Amino acid sequence: MASNGTQDNHIRELDKKISALSDALAHLGQGTSLKELLRIIRFPGYTTPAEFAFNVAILDTMLVQVNALEKLGAGSGSRGETCGRQAVNA
Repeated sequence: MASNGTQDNHIRELDKKISALSDALAHLGQGTSLKELLRIIRFPGYTTPAEFAFNVAILDTMLVQVNALEKLGAGSGSRGETCGRQAVNA
């Protein structure tokens, strides 16, 4: 089991990372860059076949990543609670 000092350092490190991820996801959730893309793609001549293929690939990849983050995030709280209870009961 980690000492209190080590545990405090771990908590601080996790707090920083969780807060940074939360802030990044909140900013991403505003969707301003995607709204701008929706506006731009309507300009005449914007989408060449190469740009279309590139945008489709990027958008598909982004959607896969968001879905993976959603699944990962949905279970992280319950796993953390389980690990915390096991450590306390040990």
